[in-house]
Amino acid sequence: MRRSVKLVAFNEPLEMVEEPMPDPPAGGAVVKVVYAGMCHTDVHVWQDGFYLGEGKHFRYSERPGFTLPIIMGHETSGTVYSFGGDADPGDVKVGDNVVVYPWVGCENCQACATGNANYCKGPLKYIGPVVDGGYSEYVSVPHPRYLVKVPEGLSMDVAAVLACGGLTAYNGVTTVQPTVEKLSKFRERCTLLIVGPGGLGLWAVKLAKHVLPQGTRVVCADVDAAKLKIAKDNGCDDIILWDREADVATTVAATRAVCTDGVDAAIDFVNSSKTFANIQGCLEKCGIHAVVGLFGGGGTIPLPTFALQQKQVVGVHVGGLHQFRELLDLVAHKQIPAPPLEHHPLEHTWDVLQALQAGKVEGRAVFHMNKT
Repeated sequence: MRRSVKLVAFNEPLEMVEEPMPDPPAGGAVVKVVYAGMCHTDVHVWQDGFYLGEGKHFRYSERPGFTLPIIMGHETSGTVYSFGGDADPGDVKVGDNVVVYPWVGCENCQACATGNANYCKGPLKYIGPVVDGGYSEYVSVPHPRYLVKVPEGLSMDVAAVLACGGLTAYNGVTTVQPTVEKLSKFRERCTLLIVGPGGLGLWAVKLAKHVLPQGTRVVCADVDAAKLKIAKDNGCDDIILWDREADVATTVAATRAVCTDGVDAAIDFVNSSKTFANIQGCLEKCGIHAVVGLFGGGGTIPLPTFALQQKQVVGVHVGGLHQFRELLDLVAHKQIPAPPLEHHPLEHTWDVLQALQAGKVEGRAVFHMNKT
C-alpha cells in the first residue's frame, strides 16, 4: 500500500488516501519517492486552469487523458523501486537515486524518442499535471529515459525542485544567453531584468551568474518588497519595487532610473498584461523579452517600432531532457545553492497549497517521505 494526496474535485481540499501500490508499466518503472516539490502549476491544476486573456481560459479538464481524481506533483526525486518486464533500464538500476523528468509527451513521435518531448505536439502526458504524479510514496514513470541519476554532491531535495522550477529558469536564462553574449561585445555592460523573483525567479538569478557573460548586471523587479529582499540576499545586483497602482509610464521611468544602461534582456516569471507592457517600455534596441509566467492577459506591440529596433519576444515553457541533464550537472559541479526551501510532511500538502496560492511561500516548498 502507499499513501497519496489526491485532487478529487477542483477548488476543493486535497484528500489523503491509502491505496494499492502502482504496478510498473511494461516498459517503465516505479520510483519510491523521497521528495516532491510544489509549484504554482499545482495551483493552476487545482483551479482547473488559468485565464488566457480575451475571455478565454485554459482548462486542464479539457486535456486528453486528464481525469479526476489525480495525484499532483511534478517535481519528484527518489530511488528506483522496480522496472516493468519489457523495460530497458539503460544506465539506471534498482536502488539508484534519481529525479523524474515529468514532461512526457505522446511517446510515439520522433521528438519523444530523442528526448525532446518539449517539442511534442501531443497529446501530452505530463507526470503530475495530467497523469498521477509525486504527491505519493510511489510514482509510476512510463519509460526509464525519464529517470535521471542525481549527480554526486547534489541533495535529493534540490534535485526534485530542479525538475520544473529550476529547469524553466535555466531554459529562460539560456534562451536570452545568445542575445546577451552578442550585445556584450558592443556594450560596456548588459543588464538582465528578472520580473517576479519567486521560486523560479530566484533560480534564474543564481543561474544567470554562472551562465551569462561575466559582468552581466542582474536586476529584479516585483510588487512585493519582501521577495525583493530575498532576491538581493540571493545574489541579484539591484532591485526595483514596482507600485501595483502606478501606470506603465511611471513604472518604466522608475525602472530605467535603476537600469541606467537600459534593459538588454528580460525574463518575465509573472507575464501579465502589465508586466509585459512594463518590460516592453524598458527594453533596449536588439533586446530580448522571454515570457514564462502564466498569470494571463494580452499584450500589444507597436509593430513598426518593434521591427526597426530589432527586438525579440520569445515564449519559454519548462525545457528538454537534455537541458535537464545539463542543469543537474551544472548545479552539482558549481555547487550552486538552491533558493530557500521549506520542508513539510506529505500530510501538509493542502495547507501548503493554500499558502502558495496566497503568495505566502518564500522560495520553494518540498514534501518529504520515505526518508531513511
